[in-house]
Amino acid sequence: MVRDRRVAELLRSEIANVIQNGVKDPKVKDVVITGVEISKDLSSARVFFSTYNKSAKEGIEKGLNRSAGFIKHCIVKGLTIKKVPDLRFIYDDSSDYGHKIDEVLKTINPEQ
Repeated sequence: MVRDRRVAELLRSEIANVIQNGVKDPKVKDVVITGVEISKDLSSARVFFSTYNKSAKEGIEKGLNRSAGFIKHCIVKGLTIKKVPDLRFIYDDSSDYGHKIDEVLKTINPEQ
């Protein structure tokens, strides 16, 4: 359990670094990696991301998933772990959901 979290945090940091410095696609540059969930056998990882460009999130997700092999290759060169999982990028909509809740609460209690 602890090992999974350590590897996930290491991957999150390394993926963010590769996206900022290695991926050439300009749409992908404003991506924030919000979390990584790794399978028990370390064979696959779901990488959650958010972006300020909400209107292009589907295109960004497709671009990230197309670049997953390149990102994995860069991680293999940069890390010393035995097995780097296959990456699947998923848009993290938790901030959108939180914003909707805030708006509903403001309509219920407009004083705040």
